[in-house]
Amino acid sequence: MRTDPTAPASLGLSCYTENLAAYLAARAPGSTDLLARSVRLAVDPDTGRFSHHDRALNNLPGGRRLGYRGAPDAETALAGITAELDRLGRVLVVADSGALPWLSGAPDEHAPHLVLVDGRTPEGAWHVVDGFSALFDGGASQEPFSGELSADEFAALLAFPCGLSEVHRTRNALAYGFPVAPPPYETYQWLAEEPGRTDERLPGGPWLTGAGALEETARLLLADLADGGARGVLEDVWAAAQHHLFRDAHLLAAAGGALSPAERDAIGTTTAKWRELPRLLRFAANSARRGRPRPSLVGGAFTALAEAEAAASPLHAAHGYGVPTARPAARSHARQGG
Repeated sequence: MRTDPTAPASLGLSCYTENLAAYLAARAPGSTDLLARSVRLAVDPDTGRFSHHDRALNNLPGGRRLGYRGAPDAETALAGITAELDRLGRVLVVADSGALPWLSGAPDEHAPHLVLVDGRTPEGAWHVVDGFSALFDGGASQEPFSGELSADEFAALLAFPCGLSEVHRTRNALAYGFPVAPPPYETYQWLAEEPGRTDERLPGGPWLTGAGALEETARLLLADLADGGARGVLEDVWAAAQHHLFRDAHLLAAAGGALSPAERDAIGTTTAKWRELPRLLRFAANSARRGRPRPSLVGGAFTALAEAEAAASPLHAAHGYGVPTARPAARSHARQGG
């Protein structure tokens, strides 16, 4: 691995959307604005699935979209990735988050993670860009990266020899807001542009949004923590927090001096609640592992967040970020149990 002197500045997004944003910025003007305005949390109470965007971010100008490709072996995968790179000059590939050479410390888990490939050297090395930045529970950290990987390093980065878990498979499908069909092979995966549009309808339903989604997320999280965290709800909540922080920062920057002090305070409150949420939930998760669940802490955090979001919702909607959200009821079952 050879690192470049500079790396992209992180937008503070999730491991899926950070590098998707970089791809879209080169492909679709105004995509950063579109991404910020797309942020919302939707939850399917029947399946526990999450959707983080209210439009299909894989839809591109000119009636095209990003779709998954897959291969059972490295040779076929690298040939497909090369073809896409030669055609468009950039390609998103699905990497193993636990195999990133630029990760500092031991990984928390092995999960799908999008990275951007934007070139090759005459010697056959791959130029990879990863704008994602995070500090993980186990002490590992990741900073933005830009550099070259050898062919062997690149192939090892992409390999999922045992396939994906059902949780990760669901996240891959819904990473862009609405379902994108998985490839027939998931040992190696990448994204390619193709004709067509992704249907902006969520399957099943009805899905919950606004206060209802936050209440249901609290319920799902408490159930998941009681079961050892196997469904990874905490990771989805962390992603939601990053997306909403990005939304608020974008609104403040875009609206400029048009916001009144009271409006700035309302956005500041939602920002503070979303920033605080992962810390509180990590504490609750660690406490649950020690046999001391904290349902009142979890329920209270989500109820306070729902109240802040409801108060700021008309302001968000007035500036083109989502639709107004009703205030939550005085009593919520997210509070019950502790």
